[in-house]
Amino acid sequence: MEQDKIAILMSTYNGERYLREQIESIQKQTNNNWHLYIRDDGSNDKTASIISKFANSDDRITFFNEENICNVGVIRSFMDLLKNVDADFYMFSDQDDIWKRNKIQRALDLITKEKYPEIPLCLHTELQVVNDDLKPIELMKRGRVWDDFLHFLFGNCVTGCTVMINQKLKEKLRIDLIDLNKIAMHDWWFAEVASAFGKVIYDPNPTILYRQHIDNVVGGTDSQAPQQLVQRFFNLSEELNGFLLMAKMASEFQRLYNGEITGKNAEYVRAYANLSKDSSFTNNLKLALKLPPVRSHLRGQLLLDYLMIRHPNKFLHS
Repeated sequence: MEQDKIAILMSTYNGERYLREQIESIQKQTNNNWHLYIRDDGSNDKTASIISKFANSDDRITFFNEENICNVGVIRSFMDLLKNVDADFYMFSDQDDIWKRNKIQRALDLITKEKYPEIPLCLHTELQVVNDDLKPIELMKRGRVWDDFLHFLFGNCVTGCTVMINQKLKEKLRIDLIDLNKIAMHDWWFAEVASAFGKVIYDPNPTILYRQHIDNVVGGTDSQAPQQLVQRFFNLSEELNGFLLMAKMASEFQRLYNGEITGKNAEYVRAYANLSKDSSFTNNLKLALKLPPVRSHLRGQLLLDYLMIRHPNKFLHS
């Protein structure tokens, strides 16, 4: 495909309710040097028809898989787009939000202040959570972010619909080699790789109106609110499953980048990647003491310590 300055990648699934508003907010951007590629992930509503109408009326919009609509899941859908589109910079869009008019230009201004031709970069921003009627509820992150590899090894603070990455990061992702079954979410993987080999940049200014509605409430909740903490405490199976996926991601990172990182980062990756064969009560207790999970708050670290020591067999062959 012809190379674009900025490629916007959107994956849709049964998004007929809000999709028009999302696409129109992209069309109204102050920066017009972009091309929007939309991949539908097997919708059974009017989503495909809406995409076709926009693509037929605006040559900046491409219905990426109009002739081959099928469901592969959100991670594979976005990765398929990223693999097959070439640009200098890449942005990612959900189907139900509203982009502020300067979202593209602000991201471009910030990322081009860095050494973008040389190092992998992942820029993400604050989000304004809104209700169905676009009335503000709260800011999502409120400064609860990190930019170092060890924190990203154990948790993610990057929301994909706010992200811009550069070509250097795309190359470093090694899309053709990734086992996507071991990736929790594409935005988390972007941040993990960028923090290891380049830089993660956070813009505290919200550039998106992020809808919180019946099909999309997780992103708008405060995981540290008292009621959320109580729910997490009494639903440790979900927390354990999350930790098992973290270990799988560490294993995949070790497989793809073994020998390319050094020091404490390499030590952590190796230790947690090896849980699938080394996990035991004794080993995990030693690991919790020597290389404890790195979280932004002590409660999170202690929870992962507990899960690792309490359920060592769960990590074997995971």
